[in-house]
Amino acid sequence: MFPWRTVVNADKGSVKPVYLQVANAIIREINEGRLLPGQKIPGARVLADLLDLNRKTIMAAMTELQSQGWIESFEHRGTFISRKFPKVDYKPLGYQKRLHKSNTIAGSNSFPLLEPLYLDNSGKILIDDGVPDVRLTPIKLLFAHQRSILSKKAFVSLLKYNHVEGDRDLRATLVSYLHQTRGITSDVKNIFLTRGSQMGINLVIAALVKPGETCVTSFPGYPIVDNIIKHLGGKVEHIPVDDDGIDTSKLELLCRRKKIKLIYTTPHHHYPTTVTLTPSRRIQLLQLSIKYNFYILEDDYAYDFQYDNNPVLPLASLNTSGHVIYIGSFSKCLSPSIRIGYFVAPLNIMQAANKLRRIMDRQGDPLLERAMSEFIKCGDLQRHLKKSVNIYRHRRDCFCSLIDEHLSEHVRFIRPEGGMSVWVVFKKPGVAKALLEKLSHKGYLLDVDPNFLKKFKAVRLGFASLNESEMLRFVITLKNLLST
Repeated sequence: MFPWRTVVNADKGSVKPVYLQVANAIIREINEGRLLPGQKIPGARVLADLLDLNRKTIMAAMTELQSQGWIESFEHRGTFISRKFPKVDYKPLGYQKRLHKSNTIAGSNSFPLLEPLYLDNSGKILIDDGVPDVRLTPIKLLFAHQRSILSKKAFVSLLKYNHVEGDRDLRATLVSYLHQTRGITSDVKNIFLTRGSQMGINLVIAALVKPGETCVTSFPGYPIVDNIIKHLGGKVEHIPVDDDGIDTSKLELLCRRKKIKLIYTTPHHHYPTTVTLTPSRRIQLLQLSIKYNFYILEDDYAYDFQYDNNPVLPLASLNTSGHVIYIGSFSKCLSPSIRIGYFVAPLNIMQAANKLRRIMDRQGDPLLERAMSEFIKCGDLQRHLKKSVNIYRHRRDCFCSLIDEHLSEHVRFIRPEGGMSVWVVFKKPGVAKALLEKLSHKGYLLDVDPNFLKKFKAVRLGFASLNESEMLRFVITLKNLLST
């Protein structure tokens, strides 16, 4: 019999709900290959007795696993691990993975050269592609922590040069925070603070990729990453995206033909299409990274905003081999102007990024970073997120209802499970061609990537920063333009 009592260790004193601890433990066993596709899971009553937990807790864990696609239930037969997963037969290599010398930067000489949200300067109403509503940002609370720090004698040390990897107090806070909220196990020495996620992406790619080496991104995808790779002398290969996320079978075909150094991916809420990478493809992606020895750069830009079920754990939470580098930021949950991001990576990347950071920017903002640490520790961040998620869930539902009611003749879309935007595809060819100019004449600045309109006849429309009346006015304007 499978050793359930050994592998599922629920901490009833943890801030994380026990049912999520159970669900996450089972997910890890699936990814490690110890729970196999089609394997039967004991009934809720039996499993509750084995784990000394309440039956309702086990049932909640099973509901969560089924909603995410990890298990499947059949009447009169029972509950089983999904048969859609590939068989996992790899052996973990240890998190602090040491690569060949050619995989890291050798020395300093080898470094590459490296008003309100809604109105722009012309007075046009801004429609973004997925930005938080800064009117909700608890900025006074955050800076109250900063003022409190300034009132203490210890603040003087924060005015001096600090560690290039960021304030140690915030990094230590993130160790606990990431473990509790995302299941990521790390250490202070594996966390690097940056001025936003984009700086983190740049540092990681610069630390890893040498001229001529091949990196993979999705198509459609985040074009800035392509630009970073090319600027650093790397080559870019694209793989397609469908309703299940990036096509991992196409990735494997590419790996057979070329040596891949890194893949950049947004598995939780794919940019720009918003789809979530399915569990079976998550497993396959992790297996491929080990088999072909490439890094996964996981940008989890909107993890905190999941509306229909609990967030899917990051790939980094299953990172036993050291192949996943995790990128996060506070800009999405607070405000774009709060420039605090971070990445979690093995030591070889931390050391290379340390040297690179000294070239471009000696350090971040120690006072703000320390205030953010206090903001997290006292629970202000989680309280803000709880409030924001409820508001954005309502706005998502409202925005999608308006699109259904007024634009169904002209567009198609899938209601996103999370994030801050909707991927809208126009049904008629040519409609999108002059859309940006037409909206500009009506007083709207559509702050989106025009290439998505040209190549995919689609646009990523943000709903989080709009209230109901603002949404209605925009959708009616768009309807009138598309109907003429």
